[in-house]
Amino acid sequence: MRRQRALLALAAAFSAPLTAHPLDEASIWLYEGASSGAKARPEAKAPPEARTASGGPATLFMTVFSDGGERQITLGDPGARPRARPKEARGAWTVSLGYRRELLDFSIAGPGGVPNILSELEWETNMAEIRLNGDWVAANGFTLSGEMAYASGFSGEVRDSDYLSNNRGREFSRSYSKSRGSTESRLAFGLGWRIVPGSRVGLTPMLGYTYQEHDLRARNGRQVVSNYGFDVPLGPFRGLDMHYQPRWHGPWLGLRFDARLAKRFDLRLGVKHQWFNYRAEADWNLRGSFEHPVSFRQHGNSRGWQWDLGALWRLSPQSAITFTLDRQEQRMRGGTDRVFLSSGQSVESHLHGVNWDSWAASLGWRLDF
Repeated sequence: MRRQRALLALAAAFSAPLTAHPLDEASIWLYEGASSGAKARPEAKAPPEARTASGGPATLFMTVFSDGGERQITLGDPGARPRARPKEARGAWTVSLGYRRELLDFSIAGPGGVPNILSELEWETNMAEIRLNGDWVAANGFTLSGEMAYASGFSGEVRDSDYLSNNRGREFSRSYSKSRGSTESRLAFGLGWRIVPGSRVGLTPMLGYTYQEHDLRARNGRQVVSNYGFDVPLGPFRGLDMHYQPRWHGPWLGLRFDARLAKRFDLRLGVKHQWFNYRAEADWNLRGSFEHPVSFRQHGNSRGWQWDLGALWRLSPQSAITFTLDRQEQRMRGGTDRVFLSSGQSVESHLHGVNWDSWAASLGWRLDF
């Protein structure tokens, strides 16, 4: 009856000077044109042709009588199939643990460009990584994504070589050390638009920004080459605790493809092209001729790519197990290297480039909301 009264009030508001006379649960009659002498017929029943979608009588309709005749208006049909619910926004959090392997190297020229390669260093680090990812997709396809990650090195090796002649000639020093204790942090976010939202297969163009930094360590040194008057004895040496701290940040453009291949199995493939600004500081703690804690700075611009492949197995509508593989690379060419001497002077030389490659595999748990 509440529904009848509400509909009756709405009809009265738009059909004045109609007056309403509810008679029973099945019918409502309106009297139109009181001056015409027409009368409401309380004995009328719902006509047999007024049927619901399920075959039963209409629960709520109105018949209007006027001097021009009578007409019936059906107001509701509770037996009709309900409309589909509008698409809703959806989101997910994913926590994952995994293994990451990183390779980074750089080389610099001597003052004035001679020799063309004075020094080069290579880091190889094995890391354990924890990562948090968040995704949110609106009903119209607007997409937000974010990532926080932290990795800690548990093993690896560093090579440091120095040369007196061009093209790596007359190597006068080479040492190896351990990269254990190196770390990496990463923060990234992106936004995009999922084409064909709500479907089983989607393509999402995206753009975003990434900031990541490293603290690459070198400890437990071992000298293996000492020539041309370089007076460091061969073998292990104590006190080495070098820090090399590169930072990468900048925008990226990407494309993400996702597909539901089975009721519980999803697949995702993503690619990003990145433009990063590169900055690095270092502390060569055993070099007495260098300033501390900042022995030199480097800067330049780099470009790179990131690829990731992910699979998801649903345990329930709200949770799933995830597996992800990803690869990243950055190439920086033509930067500068400025050394700060303990005398207060500084010397600038050419930074040939920095190469960074990273591979990772992770297993995670996802919660949908």
